[in-house]
Amino acid sequence: MPDIFEKTLHIDPEYQHLEKYVQIAYKGFWTPAKYEQDINEIDVVEFNNKLTDMERETVRRCIMAVSLVEDKVKTFWSTIALDFPQTIIGDVGGLLGQQEVTHRRSYHSLAEGLKVNLENLDTFTALKGRINYLAKYLEKDPKIIGKKRTLKKLILFTALVEKCSLFTQFYILMSFSRQKNVLGAIAKLQRSTAIEEDTHYLFGLDLVNIIKKQHPELWSEYLIETINESLLTAYNAELNLIDWIFENGVPDHLTKEEIINILNYNFQTVSNNFELNLSFNYNSKLYAEKNQWFVEATKSPVNPDFFAGNVGGYSSQKKEIKPSKINF
Repeated sequence: MPDIFEKTLHIDPEYQHLEKYVQIAYKGFWTPAKYEQDINEIDVVEFNNKLTDMERETVRRCIMAVSLVEDKVKTFWSTIALDFPQTIIGDVGGLLGQQEVTHRRSYHSLAEGLKVNLENLDTFTALKGRINYLAKYLEKDPKIIGKKRTLKKLILFTALVEKCSLFTQFYILMSFSRQKNVLGAIAKLQRSTAIEEDTHYLFGLDLVNIIKKQHPELWSEYLIETINESLLTAYNAELNLIDWIFENGVPDHLTKEEIINILNYNFQTVSNNFELNLSFNYNSKLYAEKNQWFVEATKSPVNPDFFAGNVGGYSSQKKEIKPSKINF
């Protein structure tokens, strides 16, 4: 029987379906230069002349929060073949790693253009909370060792880094173009980045499903409990981050409610996809009215045929998480 943890000297047919990620990466190739000129010549002018002080601070804090992830923790995919030594996995990991380099350089350039200071990001309490939970995939646990630790690392990186972080900031930044007809090039950068992050998430999920099929014994109650605790810690931190981004006010084309709703939508997606049985306070009506445009605009072209069901339907056994009931 094929084993994803064991090295092979050829492309095993068992993993041939992962070729779709290679083709998507090739077709979507871009460089930071794609958006830099329009950002510097158009968006920077709009940022300085058409936005209020409060709106500018909202944009700055979003860029700080995104840059923190893109610059500090995105080295996972380029070394994924060390854990899963399959040729096709190494190919995909290398291509996703290249995309992360593009993301990092693009947001560094964006921050320079808007004069956003990226020094000492860890001095902000809300950003420090994100830093702490994003590092959880590296934490050691004496009860989770060997292949199970590798699986935990993959799940937490895929869920926390690629799905639970970033997307609320992408949403806020893209909303300026959609609702106020400004910062159009920045919105295009967010869309390109978000589509690739969603693809990375689906690739990680695909790998997790392969492991669970080959090694069901690894999917233990203790591992699930550990992942759930990490997810709830991340959720708490992301709520704090939203409060910090809007500390000086909420732009008039947005509501904090819709931002929390898209956050809950993403966390519910993770819970459903990884079969974690957590429920978040996701409002399907608000999603249809306010959030759906964003999800449709940033959806990966990869066909996620390895999990079923639409996000939003809960069973009565699931634990529901409400922002108002979380202690900060």
